[in-house]
Amino acid sequence: MPLRRPGGFALDVVICAVLIAYAIPATTDPSVNGPDTPLDTLFMPAAALPMLLRRRAPFAAACAMAAGCVISGIPSFDQIRLIVAVPAALFVIFSLASRTERSRAFAGLGLVLAGMAFVGATDAVLRDQGGAVGLLLFFTPLCGVVFAAGRIARSRQLVADELQQRSRELAYQREQTATLAVEVERIRLVTDLDTAARVPVGTMIALAASGERVLDADPVAAHELFARIEGLGRDALNEMRGLLGVLRSDERGARSPRPTLAQIDTLLARARAGGRVVDLEVKGERRPLGAAVELAAYRAVQHALAALRDGEGQPCSVQLRYLPGALELEVRGLAADGSGPAAALVAAQERVTAHGGTFSADSPAAGQRVLRAWIPAVAVRA
Repeated sequence: MPLRRPGGFALDVVICAVLIAYAIPATTDPSVNGPDTPLDTLFMPAAALPMLLRRRAPFAAACAMAAGCVISGIPSFDQIRLIVAVPAALFVIFSLASRTERSRAFAGLGLVLAGMAFVGATDAVLRDQGGAVGLLLFFTPLCGVVFAAGRIARSRQLVADELQQRSRELAYQREQTATLAVEVERIRLVTDLDTAARVPVGTMIALAASGERVLDADPVAAHELFARIEGLGRDALNEMRGLLGVLRSDERGARSPRPTLAQIDTLLARARAGGRVVDLEVKGERRPLGAAVELAAYRAVQHALAALRDGEGQPCSVQLRYLPGALELEVRGLAADGSGPAAALVAAQERVTAHGGTFSADSPAAGQRVLRAWIPAVAVRA
């Protein structure tokens, strides 16, 4: 089981205990600390305990440190506590500089320096070493270095907090922008669907009404009217399928032109670049279809090729059959195993069924795979 790192407060408790334990031999030695050593040892921890406040309340820790420097001198105010007060004061000063704003930091620093001056004036060790002046000459430069390090740490933390806040704001703005973009796209598609349905349906209703009137008087004209209604219905249906296909497409944000069956030779050339043998056969009169149907057919062939085995010398054939109201695709080759080919089959099926077509994958022989698709389509009017 891995060891857990102690928390900040627990670490301060450990440091405080170590300082007190390190000082006890000196405070209990009459030759070093004078005759009042039992009481001196009881009050000496007051110079170390303020460390326990430095993380949660740095300024309060500085006030406690100043008071502790006085309390730890009880009862004779001429006993050793320097070895506890100096390290504890440095810890408090660093927390004060790194965790409080400037004015409170300098105010707390002044309190700690005042407390340390009192320690210098009443510590037995410094009796013949310059007292308060000697301690401050030693402690002040060291205190300045620690205080400066704390302010630098605070500045870096403030910069890090600001960057984190800006990152959150940017993430929120991106989310809002994405939501707005989706809403705009939804409104555009709703408008296109309304146009694709309302105008042709209104025309069909008007033609049907006039067709009823001339049905008995002029059957030939009525037949032409109903044929036109059928053509309008097919066009409207194909347009709506195209818009639904855009909703399912992964290319709504693309700026380059969407591929069509006119680029099928380029697609097959890329497949042949890896050594695969690919044949193309086109039956029926080749004609331009709706953009959505062209894209669906192109992607269906692309996904079908990805579902077959590739490599040097692997045979594959692609057949396009242009029917009066539909387009048929047939891709033959050796079956490939794995999650990639399986996903390609699903993608091809999704492309085809999104436009009202059918898709099948058969295995007429061991290792063979035949993929067939039927997509309803009408020629684009010039």
